[in-house]
Amino acid sequence: MYHTVVIGGGCLGAATAISLQKKLHKINKKEKVCLIEKSVLCAAESSRHSGIVRAANADNDASIMASLSTDFWSDLRKVWGVEMETEKFGAIWIAKNNQDGENPVWEELSERMKKINLVFEKIDKNSTIEKCSDTIITSDSEAYYYEPAALQIDPSILRSTIYDALDDSGVDVMEKTEVDIILSETSTITSCSTNNGIIKGKNFVNAVGAWSSHLFSKIGLKIPVTIEPVSVVNWMESPKQIKHEYPIIADYTNLCYFRSWRGNKLHAHQPRKRSVYEIAKNFINDLCAMNGGEYLNEPMNQSLPYNQIKNYEDIASKRFSNIDKTVYQSGYRSFFDITPDLRFILGQDSKFGNLFHILGSGQAMKYAPVLGEAVAEDILGEPNIMKKFDYKKFNINRFGDDYMDKFWNLVNGEENTLHRQGKNVL
Repeated sequence: MYHTVVIGGGCLGAATAISLQKKLHKINKKEKVCLIEKSVLCAAESSRHSGIVRAANADNDASIMASLSTDFWSDLRKVWGVEMETEKFGAIWIAKNNQDGENPVWEELSERMKKINLVFEKIDKNSTIEKCSDTIITSDSEAYYYEPAALQIDPSILRSTIYDALDDSGVDVMEKTEVDIILSETSTITSCSTNNGIIKGKNFVNAVGAWSSHLFSKIGLKIPVTIEPVSVVNWMESPKQIKHEYPIIADYTNLCYFRSWRGNKLHAHQPRKRSVYEIAKNFINDLCAMNGGEYLNEPMNQSLPYNQIKNYEDIASKRFSNIDKTVYQSGYRSFFDITPDLRFILGQDSKFGNLFHILGSGQAMKYAPVLGEAVAEDILGEPNIMKKFDYKKFNINRFGDDYMDKFWNLVNGEENTLHRQGKNVL
């Protein structure tokens, strides 16, 4: 019997398994952790992820967690016992000013970030151009903020590092092992049935992301998670215009993130949609049962139609000069897994005492080391990292039995359409 069985071999499942196994070694326990993955580990990391790690966030706890995670990524040996190369090029955030030429929301955010020792400083147009070269298009109507600690990761390097860390820590990894049924007695999960036999454990971790609602509905759990599709485009660029050491561009004027890849490729993808109307559309399309994620690596997802490529090209041309002279390199559909409030689901389940959740809500990679550490601490009852932020506010018990009813009440049907509301205020 395993000490803990982690179901789901994405970056969060792997991070939890690594941190927990290392902690078990430190307290002289010979018990083992098992990591189960239905395909291969971190398949999404290798081809689908932007690898962007930024810390400034409107949610103070998320900022603290991201700042901790940035430190961990910069020195991964502290938590995983292995080293990994990162690219610390910083990030420039861009947004429209108001009619008075100010951006009070970001000014207030900058002040709050100072209180947690995170640099998120306003810079002028000239400084922006100096950091990015004159390839970037600026405007007097915009505000520019610089986050020097932001870094980017090559997902293929991350995937190799995760395999190394799992080997180094001694986690038993079972790839191509799909869970069919979760077996339980009263309020305790006892084992899971897989195509490779029954696996028993004292504790279980749900790290299956968008598959959570489908898998755990069989034992009566309602886990509100679905999938939001996102398109990604990469272009070949000239190193004389957009060098590899280019800052991450978080462009909220045009709602697009940009980063450079090695070989001078420019990557673009749009952020998660934040209005409750858009979130609701994804839940309606999916009805809390995953579908899109199953097709993640199918051939139809390895390319985009011309209109989607052109859409990104139009967006990019508003931020970079001569983008129309670049060469299209690749494009594909990917997916965010999201919750109704776009927050993580972390920690002990409210019905099964030996089940712990770790769901990233579209931000798994950025927070992987800190979330893995926190959930490992929670399982062992030895809080440290998890005391540095409000861990409990991300617990699944915030989604009570009537939560989804209240969520749908935020989105009223009017003339067979969804009435647009602002953010989720539940």
